[in-house]
Amino acid sequence: MKPLKLSRRAILRGSAGIAVSLPMLEAMAQAATKAPKRIVFWYTTCGTVMQEWRPKATGKNFEIKAILKPLDTETLRPHLSLVSGIKMSAAEKSGGNGHAAGMTAMLTARSYKERKPTEFGDVGWGGGISIDQELKNRLKGAPLSSLELGIGTQGHYKNFYSYMSYGADGGSANAVPADDDPTSVYRRLFSSLPAGATRAQIDKLIAKRKSVLDFVLDDYGALAGQLGSRDKMLLDRHATLIRELELGIASINTACEKPTAPTLLTRDALYSNENMPVVGKAQMDLLVAAFACDQTRVATIQWAEAQSGQVYTSFIKTDWTKLGDETYHHGISHSAVAASGATFGDKPPASDVQAAANDKLTLINNWYCQQLAYFAQKLYDTPDVDGSRVLDNTTIVWVSEISEGPNHSFANMPYVLLGSAGGALKTGEFFDFQNKRAHNDLFITLGQAMGVPNFTTFGDPAYVQGTLSTLLV
Repeated sequence: MKPLKLSRRAILRGSAGIAVSLPMLEAMAQAATKAPKRIVFWYTTCGTVMQEWRPKATGKNFEIKAILKPLDTETLRPHLSLVSGIKMSAAEKSGGNGHAAGMTAMLTARSYKERKPTEFGDVGWGGGISIDQELKNRLKGAPLSSLELGIGTQGHYKNFYSYMSYGADGGSANAVPADDDPTSVYRRLFSSLPAGATRAQIDKLIAKRKSVLDFVLDDYGALAGQLGSRDKMLLDRHATLIRELELGIASINTACEKPTAPTLLTRDALYSNENMPVVGKAQMDLLVAAFACDQTRVATIQWAEAQSGQVYTSFIKTDWTKLGDETYHHGISHSAVAASGATFGDKPPASDVQAAANDKLTLINNWYCQQLAYFAQKLYDTPDVDGSRVLDNTTIVWVSEISEGPNHSFANMPYVLLGSAGGALKTGEFFDFQNKRAHNDLFITLGQAMGVPNFTTFGDPAYVQGTLSTLLV
């Protein structure tokens, strides 16, 4: 029998014009003999607790401190590198409000645009295109050029604190919002309708707990009969993943039963403190599926806003009473005490409140690291088109708008890298650049690791020195 050949853009198509994308299969190998590279910028707010993040010695076999313990596993540690001693020089140049300066420079590597004074210092919008959008423009091949996922990013400020991505030239007009609604993301990734049709068809079938797969069963069965055993396994796994995603989205609140609005999640459910873990899990699962299907190769996951008001008391189980009135993330970060000195030796808290705040910030960041470990493990467990693992061909970059909350510092920015971008980046090491390099150079290095040709500058050229060659294989 003649071997089946499938386009990498092949889909299952059924009734009502509904289509479902396919995973990467061996039958597509003629179109893709090598797995694509992917990159994710993973944001959490208010920096870290440096004493519980930064190892004491550089190189291999570095110690894993309390915040990053979830990554100290047999499967993930070999993919892990830490990068410190990097400055966000563009944010320092911005001055003014620390969180605004950091958030707008974090991925643009440029200082403010549309600057204006406030009682808390000058604020502004991103001064240029962000690195994720730049890479989106440079990397071709996936149907969705980029995917911006959020968890509670558009529910409060709706200003420069709420955006990490910017299109060409930056500014408020080019701020790219994260999509906080997993149902919206799901539709974009896995459902399509004929031209001129309304979204009501998809809303109706999901509301009835009916899977989009039910509409493509004939096409599914016909394709499965032509595939080899490994491709059948991948196709079945993909179908299971889609059903799990639908069920996970539907379980967030009872509004999924009989929706009265285009979205299947009420605003209260989507932005409630208590639902942050389940919304985040749905977004992570969707991104894993998007990578497995080669729907996108550049993504951001934004957990909350800069200067976050997120409260974690419902799902991080600990004694929150010693903090006084400050139970939200940003307030706790101002109650803490920052690390001091170039060696980052332990600095004892000056009060019980400071000690409690440091403890809670460590737990908060550890919780975010648990989510990162979940996401990375799913990428590790997902087979890629060439027989490798999706994590092998991905780089996750954990970023924040400041290094530590109490001092709003832009020095010693704590970057966590997971994955080697297909073997281009070194893993298993801790690198310290002693604040002699700016994060412009880190982004240049990541762009080169992703295979972008002639990628020699990014952001404000005043802070560009060139590639961080010690990070590259």
